[in-house]
Amino acid sequence: MRAVRLPTVQNVNPNTRASMRFPLGVTYEKIYLTLGTNITQALISNLVFKINNKEFQRWNTWADYQAYLNYKANGSNAAFAFVDFTERLARDEVAMKLGTVAACAEAGVQDFTMEFDLGNYTQVAASQITAYADVEAPSANPIIQRIQVQQKAIASATQDQIFVPFGLNGYQVKRMLIKHANLSSVRVRRDGVDFYEDLPIALANARQVDFGRVPQAGYHMIDFMPDTLQSNAFNTAQVAVGGKAVPVQNLDIRPTTSAADTLTIYTESYALNSQL
Repeated sequence: MRAVRLPTVQNVNPNTRASMRFPLGVTYEKIYLTLGTNITQALISNLVFKINNKEFQRWNTWADYQAYLNYKANGSNAAFAFVDFTERLARDEVAMKLGTVAACAEAGVQDFTMEFDLGNYTQVAASQITAYADVEAPSANPIIQRIQVQQKAIASATQDQIFVPFGLNGYQVKRMLIKHANLSSVRVRRDGVDFYEDLPIALANARQVDFGRVPQAGYHMIDFMPDTLQSNAFNTAQVAVGGKAVPVQNLDIRPTTSAADTLTIYTESYALNSQL
């Protein structure tokens, strides 16, 4: 692994959209942003990563992304903003680095960029953002760690439904991070079989703590691989029937709320960069 400095982050100014184009020919594992004077994590929103000008990760706010990192027990420092493409607690190197970004022609990548909005702050000479990254050798691995976001407005205490792609558009779901105020439980069924059966939030949190995870207030994590075993990722594309792979016919994800709520749902999955 090499720790290298990246090109200048462009357009770092109050109330603007900053961006950076990553050099190609290496595999990106982590990105480190040094936040200059008066720039805080709270000012970062609409964080988007793109491959070949197609979005593969989006976070509405840095607070949401930090909640995801905190759940996985990553470090946190207010003077920096860290992005982690690895599964750092995985049991072997292949599993740990499966979703890292191979920004290489061999993986079909011609362009890799980052964009984010900055809020209002007092600009001084030291108000700059400097970027670094942990990188590895070139790779032909087209598998990426994809993050898709959706919102669901719920008018009252009820059970509603969340859509996640399945069948021909499906993939390997790792986790679903749900930002909420009044979520009681979530049920996940695939082709009539329960995979996450209405665990009360308190029990779900206690179970995650037992696996060494760190549940976050105001967020609920549906974690299909709390033990970090990649084989436990939830397949929404295919199931085995009679020794053959058959497309998933039905995926039913139902949150239950105790009162009106607006859910922000981040779905984390393994996908091919060609699926974007």
